[in-house]
Formats: sequence, C-alpha cells, structure tokens
Amino acid sequence: MIRLPAVAAFELTYRCNHRCIFCSCPWETDHYAKQAEMDTDECCRVLDALRSRGVETVSFTGGEPLLRPDLFDLMRHARADGLAVAVVSNGRLMDSERLAKLKELDASVSVSVPGIATYKQHTGIEGLEHVLGLFHTGAALGLPMTANIAVTRLNLPELYENVAYPLLAGAQHILLNRFLVGGRGYAHVDLTLNRAQINQMLDVAEEVLRKAGRYGHVGTELPLCLIDHPEAYEYLQVSTTCGAAKSFCDIDPSGWIKVCNHSEHRIVRWDHIDDLANNDYWLRFTNRDYRPHMCAGCMRQGICDGGCREAAHLCGGDICSPDPCFAQ
Repeated sequence: MIRLPAVAAFELTYRCNHRCIFCSCPWETDHYAKQAEMDTDECCRVLDALRSRGVETVSFTGGEPLLRPDLFDLMRHARADGLAVAVVSNGRLMDSERLAKLKELDASVSVSVPGIATYKQHTGIEGLEHVLGLFHTGAALGLPMTANIAVTRLNLPELYENVAYPLLAGAQHILLNRFLVGGRGYAHVDLTLNRAQINQMLDVAEEVLRKAGRYGHVGTELPLCLIDHPEAYEYLQVSTTCGAAKSFCDIDPSGWIKVCNHSEHRIVRWDHIDDLANNDYWLRFTNRDYRPHMCAGCMRQGICDGGCREAAHLCGGDICSPDPCFAQ
C-alpha cells in the first residue's frame, strides 16, 4: 500500500461562480478534462482511502467547494476519519452561519482576495466588501483565516493594500501565489511577473507583515537564483523546493490523482491509487527527477528545484523546462 503525502487537495467540483482571469484550473480550457463529478458516497470512500494511506489533512477546494451542497457532510466524514480539514473558497457563498459550522469542525479557512481596486477586474464580479467582512466575522468567532492573494502584474502596484486590508479586517495569515499560466490564465500570459516584480512582491509583503506582526508564505516555489535577498525575509516564508507528490497531492472532481492542483496530467483514478508506487510520472516528482537542464552544475540543487515544475511543463512542454518567470 502506497504512502501518500500528509496533505491532499480535494477538488470537489468543476463549477465556480467567479471568472478569475488568473485561474489555472486545467478544465477551464480543456473540456475533455471534465468528467462526471463524484457523488457523496464515492467522495467519502476517497477520504477513507486517503486516510488509510497516510494523509493527515484534506483541503477541500474546486472550483468553488461551497457549490457542493454536501460539502459539510464530507467535512464531517473527514473529521470522523481523524483527518484535519481545510476549505479554500472565493468567499462569495460564505456567510456567518457557514463560518460558524467551519469553526465547529475546527477547519482552516482560506479566502481569495485578488486585489482591492482591481478585485472586480480579476474575478469578474463585485464582492470585495463582502470578503473583507468575512475576516471580521471569522475573527469574532475565533476562526483563524488566511487571505489567499494571487499576485499578477495588475494588482502588484496595490499589493501593500492588498496584504494590509485583510489583516486589518481580521485575517491571521497571508498566502501569496504568483500568477502561473494554466487554465483560463493561458489567455493572460501578460500577467506573469518578471524577476524585478517577484522581488517587489516579496519585499512589499515582508514590509506589511513585519509592521502587522503577522506571518505569511509564498505558495508556489521560486527559483532561488531569482531572489535578490533570500535572507531578508523573517515574516514571509519563501519556498524554493517543489512539494508536489512529496508534501501534498491532488484529487480532481472525477477522482483522478495528480501531483498537484496546477498539473494537467491526470495519473490514476483514486480506486487504483496504489498504482502510483510504480508510475513513472509520480516517481519523477517523489525522486526529484525533474530539475531544469539550465540548472545543471548548480551548487544549490539540494535546496532549490528551479521554480514550479508543472508551470514549466505547461509552458515548456517538459517538467525539466525553465520556470516561466525566466521568460519574462
């Protein structure tokens, strides 16, 4: 029986009530990626299988997970299995009642805030005040909440405010994800950050977090050679190694296992999960057999994977291609 990573992202649905221009969900551009979504019973069996293979935390996402009417039933099943639970939402359907339920489940909650003045431009709808209000409500309930910020060239100029506003509203933590091409994002390659902009993102986030006395992290690994001052970040955790298939994995709405949520490569369905032990694609990630050719001979290979391997795969056609930020 295979041993899986400690964290699994469970994409419950292909559906979403936002039209984010930075969305990297592969089914947004490949309709063949959409198959029948699993029903409640099958999702529960997936959770059981994950728990029996070493998963400790399940993060329910999508699409928008609150569009699944059985979300809280699935979360309760996961808790009964002994799993810790988290939910990643755009916040549009979130309210005080649902936040109270999440508090009862001892869930971690992450809500997307992709811009302040640019919120509608990024998501396609109004809703900033509602989202910021959720952090107020969560703080009153004693529910720790994370503000999830997808950083693009559009919202980078207001990143100071984009980090500060959720913290002032009650967010406990900040998660930054630089824009990566994929899904609907294929039509918006111009949103990709270059080296100077990546360092601006890191410096601004560190400044705000330091002033607030709060912490944050960058969700997508960065090439170490592109970070001007890696030692400068005390309040912002910056990862330079890929966690796909090692610290986390992904299950899509129809039950396919992927190395991460950014990947377009579906490996096996959950009911053949143990076949991962002999799957070449999975093993390339678990064995870190994916370092970019451009990094050959680099003395930092033990602490750096050259950026996001799946973004490199999508843009360069191979998991050993350069991270797309190098093209900027």
